[in-house]
Amino acid sequence: MSPSANSPTEVANTNYSAANFASIFAVLSTFNEVIRSNIKEPEELHAAVLCTEGTQKLSDLALALLAAASCRKTRTPLSAGHWPKLCSELAGNTVFILKGLQVPETVADSLDSFVEQPAAVRIDVLYWLCEAALMDNPAIKELVDREANKMRKPTLASTATQELVRLEPFAEVSKQRYWMFGDKTRQLYLESMSQRARGKLELLAQTPEEFASLAQSLETERSAVLKELGQVLTDEVVPYLEYQIKKRERAERAMQRQAMALANVHIYETRTRKRQRVNYNVDEGLEAIDY
Repeated sequence: MSPSANSPTEVANTNYSAANFASIFAVLSTFNEVIRSNIKEPEELHAAVLCTEGTQKLSDLALALLAAASCRKTRTPLSAGHWPKLCSELAGNTVFILKGLQVPETVADSLDSFVEQPAAVRIDVLYWLCEAALMDNPAIKELVDREANKMRKPTLASTATQELVRLEPFAEVSKQRYWMFGDKTRQLYLESMSQRARGKLELLAQTPEEFASLAQSLETERSAVLKELGQVLTDEVVPYLEYQIKKRERAERAMQRQAMALANVHIYETRTRKRQRVNYNVDEGLEAIDY
C-alpha cells in the first residue's frame, strides 16, 4: 500500500499526521453514541496512540472503530480474534480510502501486528477505520442526517425527496449519482448506474481546489441539477473546507508551541533541594523594588 499523502507534523515529539489525529478525535467526540469509546480528550487519544500506559487502550479503540466500520448490529465488543477477518474484508471494500495512507498489509494479520506499528501507521489505521465508519455505518448516517436536516438549507436531494442525505445521493441526474461523505472533511464521489460500471465509485474531489474546479465545470452544464450542485459546492463546501484547514493549522501551531515550550523549560536546584521550574517572567517582583 502506498505511502501517506499527508505531510506528517511534529506533535509533542511524535511524528504523525496531526490532520488525521484531529479528524479521529472529531469522529470519536461526535459519534461516541455509536462508537462507545472511553476517550474524551485529545491528550487521552495521544496517550493511547503512543501506548504510554500500555497497549490496552489502543487495542480497545481500534476494535471499537473496527466494529463501527464493519456495521456490527450487536453491542458485544469485538475481540482480537475478530481482527484479521474483519480487517481484511474492510480493506477490500475501502481500497479508495487506503490509497493515500500508510497502512501496510501486515496490519490485517493480527491486532498485535497493528499495535506493533509506528505511531504514524497507527494514526493512519485509526483514520481509515473512522472514514469507513462514516461512509457505511447506518447509525452514524442517521445521526449526521438528523443534525444536517436541522441546519441545512433546502437544496438538491433534500428538496426533491426530503430523504436522508447520506442514505440517498447528494444529487442524481442521467443515470449518475453524486455521493458526499466526510465529517470534518468532504469527499464527493460519482457512481455510474450503467450496467457495466454499476456500483463503482469515482472520487471527484476532496480538497478546496478540486471542489472549486469541479464547481466551475458543473456550472457550465445544461442540467439544472448539475448547475445547482456546482453552486452548492462553491457556496457551502469550499468555504467549509477552507475553514477546517485553517482550524487544523491553528491547532497544529498551538500544539507545536506547547511542545516547544515544554522542551525549553529548565530545571534548577534550590537550597531546599526541591526541583523547581525557572520563572522567566521578568515583570514579577519589579513592583517590590524601591527606585
